[in-house]
Amino acid sequence: MILVVVVPPEEEGRRLESIVGDGLAAHLGRPVPRSVVRRIVMAGAVRLQGRPLRRPGLPMQPGRRIEIALDPRRLDARERDTPFTLTAREVLFRDACLLAVAKPPGLSSVPTADPSRPSLVRAVEEWLSTLGESTYLGVHQRLDRGTSGVVLFARDERANAGLAAAFQAHRVEKTYAALTSRPRRAVPDRFEVDLPVGGKPAQTRFSVVERLPGGLRVEACPRTGRKHQVRVHLAEAGIPILGDTRYGGAAAAPRPMLHAARLSLLHPVSGAPLGIECPLPADFRTALMTLGERASRRR
Repeated sequence: MILVVVVPPEEEGRRLESIVGDGLAAHLGRPVPRSVVRRIVMAGAVRLQGRPLRRPGLPMQPGRRIEIALDPRRLDARERDTPFTLTAREVLFRDACLLAVAKPPGLSSVPTADPSRPSLVRAVEEWLSTLGESTYLGVHQRLDRGTSGVVLFARDERANAGLAAAFQAHRVEKTYAALTSRPRRAVPDRFEVDLPVGGKPAQTRFSVVERLPGGLRVEACPRTGRKHQVRVHLAEAGIPILGDTRYGGAAAAPRPMLHAARLSLLHPVSGAPLGIECPLPADFRTALMTLGERASRRR
């Protein structure tokens, strides 16, 4: 389904997400949440002269003919939460000041507006409570709901300032593992994407770790920390993440195959070098194996 919206003269300079939201509301006869509109835009479903517009805040010019590729049935679709109880097995690092745990896919990092929905923060607090320890957590890092991997918390207020400064100044080196479909054009072993995300500067370094019959295994090191940065940048590079249908990835995996594999930083209190690694989860390993088997399936 293609919905066409023409920007009227009186709305010159208005944000793309507002134009799209009003167009959807008029067509559907009901308002569409802003988060859903932004998701549609950043997924590349909004086009101008055949080119996707992925910047929700882009000022629009009058007379522009915007095309929205949309399946209305997906607007109200709600992703299922993954039940999760933290155990010592998921603890990657722990001392008096810091706690790092392995976040599973399908779980929000922080509590949402719905108190009935699970989150990683609540699971960590419950685990600390069972140990009879303080449930204080300083949250300085979040992962997308569908992304797995290492999440680092402050357990002591002494660590808050240093940890916040390290993340803000990009002194925390983040390494992600990603799986993509087989590219349609040549992809270099190493490349960098420097493209704004959400209207803010964003840079990511990429390395192709493994070229498989069905796709690529890629390592991503974001220099900035924008929401969905790695996902957007890989989509712009023409190799969207497997299972990341929001940004054009093939629906060949149960979730976006993106995993926060490592954090490297200086300890915010002691100053000692700290490297925290998180093993690949089972669904990522399965998808990786499938990419390696696709050549034999096509014969």
